[in-house]
Amino acid sequence: MAVFRGVACYDEALLTHARNKKNQKMTPKKPEELFATVFVTVGNGRFDPLIKEIDRLKEIGKIPSKVIIQIGHGSYEPKHCEFFKFAPKLHEYYDKASFVICHGGPGTVFEILRRKLPVIALANRDRTDPRHQVEYLEGISAETEALLYCPDVKELEKYLKIAEEHDFIPYVRPECKIHELLNEFLDEVDEKN
Repeated sequence: MAVFRGVACYDEALLTHARNKKNQKMTPKKPEELFATVFVTVGNGRFDPLIKEIDRLKEIGKIPSKVIIQIGHGSYEPKHCEFFKFAPKLHEYYDKASFVICHGGPGTVFEILRRKLPVIALANRDRTDPRHQVEYLEGISAETEALLYCPDVKELEKYLKIAEEHDFIPYVRPECKIHELLNEFLDEVDEKN
């Protein structure tokens, strides 16, 4: 049972954060400032439905600002946005971004949250198990105001509007206590032997 408690605690720690006061927002309230430079990343996979929707929204003026897209292995090349396939590091793009739209990979999401950037995250259901990123994004979005989870690419326009009014509160990483649980478990094992 101790191992199970440790895993459960670890999962809980990943999904819990200390709530900040409302006056510690990380985003400007004006849409033109919030969306001054939008960076979109799909990681090392392909997420053509997202790229096509971003390009469409840019074309019809729903995203009036500069948009840079990392398209990964995708085959669709945007016609109305700057894009590239891969870069050695994405830091320079995050540094220039005022807003990020990304796939639901935990590594990418946590990198963006650590940088205190407002983000809309979408599950890439074609990447692996269709529920994998969905369950992660549902969990993390229920625990923090630092990101919005958009459940479907077709709803992205709606979520961009929601983002204009959303108070993105910086994510605060919870204190990790798994080492304490592991020590307790090992002590229990030692006592039994």
